[in-house]
Amino acid sequence: MMKRLAKITVLLGLLGSLAACTNDMGPGDVELSTKVYSKKKKTKKVKKVKKAKKGSKKGDQKLKLIKKYTGFSSPTAMAIDKENNLYVSNWGGDSVTKISSNGEKSKFVTGMSSPAGLAFDKSGNLYVSDYSANVILKVDKNGKKTTFANNLSTPTGISFDKAGNLLVTNRGSDEIVSIDPQGKKTIVSNKMQTPVGVVEDSQGNLFVTNYGGSVLKIDTNKQVSVFSKGFARPGVGIDITAKGEIIAADNGGDCVRRIAKDGSTEVIADKIGGCVGVRAHNDQLYVSSWSDGAVYVYSLN
Repeated sequence: MMKRLAKITVLLGLLGSLAACTNDMGPGDVELSTKVYSKKKKTKKVKKVKKAKKGSKKGDQKLKLIKKYTGFSSPTAMAIDKENNLYVSNWGGDSVTKISSNGEKSKFVTGMSSPAGLAFDKSGNLYVSDYSANVILKVDKNGKKTTFANNLSTPTGISFDKAGNLLVTNRGSDEIVSIDPQGKKTIVSNKMQTPVGVVEDSQGNLFVTNYGGSVLKIDTNKQVSVFSKGFARPGVGIDITAKGEIIAADNGGDCVRRIAKDGSTEVIADKIGGCVGVRAHNDQLYVSSWSDGAVYVYSLN
């Protein structure tokens, strides 16, 4: 009887440790944790991804891989300036790496706490969502950083709207927040499901990737609706191509999906371990991989 009680005590301790591990996660670590702790859960995810792919009307058309950058520490988001320099947030390295148009790599800014989203304003300043510090940092062209906005709740993906306001996904409070150039905050919506990425289309509609499951649409009247359920688990990355196509990372499916107007999806890049971020620029698609510590570049043509 004493031996049985001892075994039960050990088992309860292990379950408690696992629960503690999964309660404090960032934008790309759930995929990694499920691979470590639950093979059964991973099998279920694969089935869900296959079901979504089957629902695609056009059939999956994969993009051509043309380039690969390596050596990052949990790369999360990407941004590209007017000179075609690439910037990558190193979630695990508390820094942003710059890759010049000729391929030279350097540290652009350091001293942050889990940098997540990246976005440039029209003047060429880079904005960084500092996830663990709950602030948005503004970094000038020389790499000097200042605090642009504070008192946020684990800000993750960010982007600018047409009016020049910064859109922020407040992951911890299930909100989309708009911040004007003077730093004034306005809650756009608080009806999200763990939001991690946001982008605005040409008509002023917002599309939000929710780590909790779906991609939501916020129309110009601030009405929220489910736009797509064809994801295993949407990631931080969501963007709109020059052709107006919505592209988003499927972190749970290790792939990138293109979303049709009816919400159905098509896999355009796969086998990307820990797929977190996407950025469409000109005729290329940039995709970040936590598992590989890499950024993959695909042709959109």
